[in-house]
Amino acid sequence: MHRLWRKLAIAANWPILAAVAVLCTAGTIAIRAHSPPDGVKQLAYLAVAVVCLALVQTVSYTTIGRYAWAFYCVSLLLLLYTVVGSKVHLPGVEARRGAYAWINFGIVTLEPSELMKISFVMVLARYLRFRASFRRLPGLLPPFALALIPMALILRQPDLGVAALFCPTLLAMLFVAGAKVRHILLILAAGIVLAPVFWFSGLVQPYQRVRLEAMFSSDPAANYQQDRALAAMGAGGAAGKGIGNLAVSQHIPEAENDMIFALIGEQFGFVGSAAVLLAYIVLFAAGIEISAATREPFGRLLALGVVVLLATQALLNLMVVMRLFPVTGVTLPFVSSGGSSLVASFVAAGLLLNIGQSRTLVVAREAFEFD
Repeated sequence: MHRLWRKLAIAANWPILAAVAVLCTAGTIAIRAHSPPDGVKQLAYLAVAVVCLALVQTVSYTTIGRYAWAFYCVSLLLLLYTVVGSKVHLPGVEARRGAYAWINFGIVTLEPSELMKISFVMVLARYLRFRASFRRLPGLLPPFALALIPMALILRQPDLGVAALFCPTLLAMLFVAGAKVRHILLILAAGIVLAPVFWFSGLVQPYQRVRLEAMFSSDPAANYQQDRALAAMGAGGAAGKGIGNLAVSQHIPEAENDMIFALIGEQFGFVGSAAVLLAYIVLFAAGIEISAATREPFGRLLALGVVVLLATQALLNLMVVMRLFPVTGVTLPFVSSGGSSLVASFVAAGLLLNIGQSRTLVVAREAFEFD
């Protein structure tokens, strides 16, 4: 325990720890105000998440990286289990909110896609380290396959929100690793051209199409959830209406998950919302500093991947609340209700802390430099 405290007490870690503490506190207060039983559950999830963060600190991130492929394969098998369970009855796989995205192990419910996010970043960082093959266009096929396989399975659950997190993370890690910009742009252009095929392939479910079409609809019923969220945030004013005062947001469907930022906005107003956004800025800035200062390739890519993953997830959630993006069901990291999401976020933060406090020195040329 003393060794663990010495690691976490490193000055560079405090911005991350402070940001996570602010986000978790705001989320737990908002959840408890909306639903006291869910608030108690969130405290239990938080205790488990803190233990997971501590466990990540017990060994070096380089040691954890040796098992990246094992984590990735296990995550894929769990995803496949949920997809098969959506077609035939399998123990523990049941529909929740129209998706077969969870496995019930009795007292514990696991969302494999949350585990898959972290596993994907780890295995991609492991694959890209010291390689130069992705500097050629054919060499980009393996990294894209690592992303597209889990994305296809997640879309079959279906869970469009989590699937949407993979592409920005992949592109950012490829760019930092040294992939040519023109190749990345070419693939993006191909993706745009093939978007209609993707739309009509069956991977996008009918209800997901309805959500997208609702963005351009004037029907109040089509945008009820997002309109209520905006109204709740506006009702909070500058300083908020106070803890527990949820006159507007108590009527928002899934408020403690997708729309939790609206709960924070109504209770704490602009000041509280700004504090949450500032905490994210501090967290991501600290993560970028860790990535930039790490010379060891795996650690540098892993830190960058974790930051982009969390930042994309947070941005996507906030855009949904602001009605700038269709409802996707993606959670707000460290804030939203849910055990799997909270544990995954804490593991991601734990990896950042681990890399920052044990940056490996290598006697070699600068990482990702090409002639």
